[in-house]
Amino acid sequence: MTETEFDIVVIGGGPAGLCAAIEAERLGASALVLEAAEAPGGLTRSFKQDGYTFDCSGHLLHLADPDAVELVERTTKPSDWNRIERDSVIYIDGAVVPYPFQLHLAHAPDRIREECLALLPDEAPARAASPDDNFGDWIEANLGAGIGRRFMVPYNEKLSTVPVGELTCEWLGRFVPQPSIEEIRAGAERRRIVQTGYNRSFLYPSHGGIATLTAGLTALVPNLLTEHRVTSVDTSARTVSTDRGAEFGYREALISTMPLPQLAAIVSPAEDAFDRRRDLRANVVTCVNVGVRDANPELSRHQWIYLPEREYAAYRVGFYKRFADSMAPPGREGLYVEIAHGPDGNEAEMVDAALADLVRLGVIESRDAVETVLPVRIECAYVIHDANTGPVRALLRDALLRRGIHITGRYGNWESSAMEDAIVGGLRTARAALGERSA
Repeated sequence: MTETEFDIVVIGGGPAGLCAAIEAERLGASALVLEAAEAPGGLTRSFKQDGYTFDCSGHLLHLADPDAVELVERTTKPSDWNRIERDSVIYIDGAVVPYPFQLHLAHAPDRIREECLALLPDEAPARAASPDDNFGDWIEANLGAGIGRRFMVPYNEKLSTVPVGELTCEWLGRFVPQPSIEEIRAGAERRRIVQTGYNRSFLYPSHGGIATLTAGLTALVPNLLTEHRVTSVDTSARTVSTDRGAEFGYREALISTMPLPQLAAIVSPAEDAFDRRRDLRANVVTCVNVGVRDANPELSRHQWIYLPEREYAAYRVGFYKRFADSMAPPGREGLYVEIAHGPDGNEAEMVDAALADLVRLGVIESRDAVETVLPVRIECAYVIHDANTGPVRALLRDALLRRGIHITGRYGNWESSAMEDAIVGGLRTARAALGERSA
């Protein structure tokens, strides 16, 4: 590729960036994707090691939007996918409780069930949660201090790495089931399993890990450069520079999927609004992928297990073979152990903590069962939705848009979202950037 100027330049080769480029090309615009890593995909990459296939973490596809369905069907075959019904649980006080916890209290140990019922509100607040509401207050008002103490508070503090009182309700949406008080009481009266939530069924590739989706999307992107980390954006000259010393121009628009604070730090000419990027926070997650023999079948039969209790470093443990049997050799299990932490978290310490959790949980009897380990560090994993998030995101988005920069994707938009949202966001952002023009 010798061309250095394109109609659209896309920063980031994850699902949102790839889909933005695909849509731009469909609309008749030339598009270049610049990806910092050695391969495209972002969090939808997969790795092979010692006969196992691992992802960056448990990454599942939920399809509902017609645009996303059409693109996935165009880039992959039906036989590439397994359709799976969710089987996820919470491990608490030695018991396995189906997800979501608040709808399955009858499965919890008696003393926990009784505590949660005793502290349940008489009735939920009359109004729905507002994005600015305090998440800690929302938990107590809607679910009660018992459910809060036993699951919602410790789990969400472990995941976010901050106290729930610092979080707002902006991110709840479809990610947190919000049952009525009557539904919670019904779930405490008898054992049953209620399938609810956006992820009650999902798709996962039958072979090759989640990178199967990335491969299909990448095949439709004619101009893609990997190992090109964008280091500066000059909106006056309409150029983008990379750490390889390359410079590319864009004629119509720039689309960015890189984390919003990082983008605001490299755009010139600078403006005061960009300084607010320092008010945006995210955690780091180390996903410790592990290949083991002799996994406990009573635990490994589930797809993933939530771990709210403080004695475990991880917030979740998942089993890849429940998504696709091809993910591990016969008689073996591939696992992912996810630990959230701050920027100073040490990889060796995370691996040690993950293996200790697997033994403590009873997934394996000892570390002798471990055959291979592949940690994946996700520097920007979960956005921490605090009081600054919404206002600062809007301020930066508007300032960037005035400069001809469109943001999209989970980290470009600085939001909590799923893989389908990235696909749809990339498509729609390309249309907006090109004014919905026809090919």
